[in-house]
Amino acid sequence: MPPITVDLAGENWVITPAALAVNEQGPSSISDQKWLVVLSGVCTIGNLQGNSPNDWRRETLTIKPDIETPLDSAVQQYSIPVPSVPGITSVPVLSLDQWAPFAATSSIWGDDTGDAGYAVDLWRPTHFEPTNDTAGHPIAGVFSGIDVDVAVRNDRARLYRISFHITLLGKIRFTEGME
Repeated sequence: MPPITVDLAGENWVITPAALAVNEQGPSSISDQKWLVVLSGVCTIGNLQGNSPNDWRRETLTIKPDIETPLDSAVQQYSIPVPSVPGITSVPVLSLDQWAPFAATSSIWGDDTGDAGYAVDLWRPTHFEPTNDTAGHPIAGVFSGIDVDVAVRNDRARLYRISFHITLLGKIRFTEGME
């Protein structure tokens, strides 16, 4: 069964150049700069209701936070050159070196259920799809969201919202966007 894509109710972000260790050599150009990005927020599932009075309903949710806005902010603030290719719109993406996602239940409801249960079982980055830059070269590990395995026990129990906090470290690259 494919993951359920959720709606974002609220988002926050921080982006800053990643600090260097004392003996670490700096990047040779802004293109080699590593960036620390933190994304947090709450997403709505709608009404994920249990489907059995005595068992767990398990689903995978896909959370796709807005990564383009913080990347665009860094591109503007730090004058990162955007590739100019005729007929192509360049869109920034983050090629990951490290990531640390987190998700938790944020809103639940049970209608007189003594044995209701709610769970976030596991979270992980959404599968990295093959991506090329504007020149057609492969870009590794492009962030596109996180998958969260959730569960609801009892057919009168409902899971409404999930909170997330995602810390990312990587380089800004540019891919071909939609015209």
